[in-house]
Amino acid sequence: MALRLGRAFRTSVAPMIDVTDPYFLRLLRLISPFGNHRLWTEMVHANAFSRGRIHLDPKKLSQHIPLHELQSDFASGIVVQIGASDPEDAYAAVTELASLGVRHVNLNCGCPSRNVQMGSFGAVLMKSPEHTADIVRAMSEAASQDGRESLTVSVKCRIGIDEDESPEFLRRFLTTVSSRGRASRGGDIEFILHTRRAWLNGLSPEQNRTIPQLNYVRAYEMIKEYPQTSFIVNGGLDTVEAVKEHLSAADGVMIGRKVRENPWFLSQLDQHIYGIPAEQLPDPIGVLSEYANFVDQVHESHGTRYSVLARPLFGFFHGRKGRVLRRHLAHAVAQIKPLGKGVVDQRHEVKFSELLQDALAKSEMEYAQSMSDEEDVKVAQTG
Repeated sequence: MALRLGRAFRTSVAPMIDVTDPYFLRLLRLISPFGNHRLWTEMVHANAFSRGRIHLDPKKLSQHIPLHELQSDFASGIVVQIGASDPEDAYAAVTELASLGVRHVNLNCGCPSRNVQMGSFGAVLMKSPEHTADIVRAMSEAASQDGRESLTVSVKCRIGIDEDESPEFLRRFLTTVSSRGRASRGGDIEFILHTRRAWLNGLSPEQNRTIPQLNYVRAYEMIKEYPQTSFIVNGGLDTVEAVKEHLSAADGVMIGRKVRENPWFLSQLDQHIYGIPAEQLPDPIGVLSEYANFVDQVHESHGTRYSVLARPLFGFFHGRKGRVLRRHLAHAVAQIKPLGKGVVDQRHEVKFSELLQDALAKSEMEYAQSMSDEEDVKVAQTG
């Protein structure tokens, strides 16, 4: 265990497609404003920079890269994940991301989706460790150009592919990428080990996150074999106790679905892992207010659709209260029609903060009424 990760980044939120967009990451930062957790973007293909020139289009860029966070004191806690099959594309992407202030870029070697496989990136790269090393080396060269020292490169991979979950398979990948992927002036390569193998045929990406068995033993075998390499363990961590247990042996842990389903899990980690006093934790209403103000600014600047901006809030409250708010907010957003005809630029007359306030009021009223009705039923049954 290398223990080169800073104390503030021993916990990370995993990259998740259609989840960890800049708006969800902003909500997480408001829930946990202490800088304790690394926040990962959803995967962006490297050719979006080399060919699509996304960095020259502020509107498109803002939909994928959390520019607000990169301009804050928490820039070092943002990780941009890229997908790449070509070293030149990867080099161009890291170069442009560095100019935006990104401090950490990760290569996706774990996504098993059919579309990703057809693009020759993601989990399929683990079958070609030499080629993967060439991509990582290009990233490392870009990260270290012009004397840069603050930009680091990592690889997120599985512990196995299809039938092969042997230590030899994973060992060959780690050895090849860590030795050949490091630039002459670059730093060491960090690895995030997803402790489930990836099945490239027969399982969907969602099934690949649940059906293959967790194999923490294999991850910790590698940690012992590569004591000079930083490892983050990912997969199936959904309690504070589990996080504590794995932090005792790994450099860091990564949490995905648990945070997607309950963003306030980060607040639990702040309190029980990092020792933040309960009275210093943000309150939900204050977080909602700050998020609504942020969304109003984003919408005014870029015309981002309210349906996209509302999505991070759908898991904000749990249980019945959460379901009621989600229904009222989704209904309110669906009723608002854009002023323009464009799909990208959908500015509305009504502010998002006003929609949210109205949805909150209606959901609180409905929730209180349902609780009252249940109490009446209990009284009648006991009477």
